[in-house]
Amino acid sequence: MNLLFVEDEPEMVKPVIRLIERKLEDMNCKVVDFDIAVDTIQSQQPDIVVLDLLVGGASATPNIEGLKTRDFIWDYRFCPIIVYSAEPEIYNERYEKHPFVSCIKKGGSSAHELLEALVALRPHVAALKEAESHIGQQFALAMRTVAPYAFSTFEDPERRNETIIRSGRRRLAAFMDNLSKDGERLAGWEQYLYPPVSLDTQLGDILWLIDGKPNDPSSYRIVLTPSCDLVNSGRRSPKVRRVLVARCQTMKEGLDSTALCDMKPKKLQDRLEKDMLSKGHLGEVIPLPAIEGVLPIMAANLKDLELIPIEDIGVSDADCFIRVASIDSPFRELVSWAYLQVACRPGLPDRNFGAWRDEILTQLENDAKKKNEGL
Repeated sequence: MNLLFVEDEPEMVKPVIRLIERKLEDMNCKVVDFDIAVDTIQSQQPDIVVLDLLVGGASATPNIEGLKTRDFIWDYRFCPIIVYSAEPEIYNERYEKHPFVSCIKKGGSSAHELLEALVALRPHVAALKEAESHIGQQFALAMRTVAPYAFSTFEDPERRNETIIRSGRRRLAAFMDNLSKDGERLAGWEQYLYPPVSLDTQLGDILWLIDGKPNDPSSYRIVLTPSCDLVNSGRRSPKVRRVLVARCQTMKEGLDSTALCDMKPKKLQDRLEKDMLSKGHLGEVIPLPAIEGVLPIMAANLKDLELIPIEDIGVSDADCFIRVASIDSPFRELVSWAYLQVACRPGLPDRNFGAWRDEILTQLENDAKKKNEGL
């Protein structure tokens, strides 16, 4: 495992490196200065970066150079980070907590704390490398599959390249959508893309009313208008001026409008999974899982609808509704299917289902008798 120290005073980390190499034999440690940190990360792709924040830490006014390296790692070459600095609080003041970032203050028992952080990160590093390898393999397959068609269709190199990039990305996304070959079950929140990836509003986007409370389901909406009518990038404009959305409510309110409302807890536990969660909806109610600290657990009501001006939807505090998350495929299509079943069924008069049922049962009994008599 490759460990990169970004440090302008190499002597400061030599005791730490000796401890790591003694305790973790598979660790390859290297120390570089801030001015070549980005180039080294690009070329050598370390598994973990131990990052100092300050240049000239012994001076009265040290420079905070380490944050530039952090931003590069976060945006372009992701890997776990251990902030190892005389003032790690600088990092905590600027960035949100993340499970792949540890902050350790230099001095005292810090070397052993750093060692413990490395041990805790090791299994996650292996998972990240496996995911990166899988994406790389799928990227190669997508590009080599798409390229021949692009070359046979277009003579213009620019159009070829545009097609390879566009179609290659779509094919890569399709590969990544495949369910796990091992049949692993997804966590509920894995159906979301958070934050949204698309620049445009899409069917299945979860919207939050900017004046609402983050933990209040009634502050949320789910988009029902088809994505193709909402494109507002490139040379295309939206085909609609208002977006159809379903209002959200608490799960208790959602269940109260279904056949599950009067069930006792033990029976509800079984029927909730079979009748609603496995199918993705029950009647007009779509259950929506929580994202801890982002979205509450809630239900969308496909009969409680609203039209929102498309210009009121965005990603900043200046908008009335913020796109918080997107429901990803194939769950996005489930939202569309559920709405079609609720909204597009024909209106029918009430019928005597009891009599109809009895007719069917009588016919089945008669058929059984005739079959037995024939024997």
